Amino acid sequence: MIRSKIIITVLFLLYLCSLPTLSLAKGKRHFTLENSQYGTRLVKWEGKDSVVDFSHIQELREVKVIGEKAFEMNKYIKQVILPNNLLIIEKRAFNTCENLQTVKMPNTVRYIGNSAFNMDHQLELSVLPDSLQEIGEWTFWDCNKVCISVIPEHVSKIGRQAFTCCEGIKALVFKNQLEVINDRAFSGCKNLERIVFPNNLREISHFAFARCINLKGINLPASLQKIGYRAFGNCESLLFVKYNSNPKVDSSAFMNCPISQEK
Repeated sequence: MIRSKIIITVLFLLYLCSLPTLSLAKGKRHFTLENSQYGTRLVKWEGKDSVVDFSHIQELREVKVIGEKAFEMNKYIKQVILPNNLLIIEKRAFNTCENLQTVKMPNTVRYIGNSAFNMDHQLELSVLPDSLQEIGEWTFWDCNKVCISVIPEHVSKIGRQAFTCCEGIKALVFKNQLEVINDRAFSGCKNLERIVFPNNLREISHFAFARCINLKGINLPASLQKIGYRAFGNCESLLFVKYNSNPKVDSSAFMNCPISQEK
């Protein structure tokens, strides 16, 4: 009788261990927190949950910063629901999370750091937070299912190669006052067909939209002063360019583009 009870108890404990969310609820922590100048910072997540909902764990509801490499190369997560008052996603926070499919970001996020979602090939992201102010370098590099269409109005900087090879992007509307589109920021977005540039844009840097092979025409803003080296290189469908100013255009800016009409 006693032996049977022991066996049942052991089996029950093994069952509990198979439920990571429940183990958290019972006090077993799969994460590390610390204080930072912005508030609570998630240093590391080591759970094996496929769904991580910060609202389900009391301690995680107050997180303001997702720390550097907090989820890096986590092969378990598929869905992440971030806390309501999150401010910062640091560099490489979700770098190379091969099975990550969805991330719900609150409209409080101000900064997404370098390589934060780099090479998350399954990530389907269609909307950026309205609160966003800066996007780092390589942030969504080679996230070929990212399909955003609007750059929010408060974004003042987009880093180099931030959206390189984001093949899901079909249209881009810059609602912000961005002055520079950095090197290779949107290169290799092969399904990009339409761009509405920001009104204050001064410079399109080298390779910024190179290899956007479905881009057919562009209407450049009156504020534009410079178009860099191969900025639109190998945009093999680009037929129409409309200038509203007299920018300095690198001789290779439109290399291998079949432009038939310029105004």
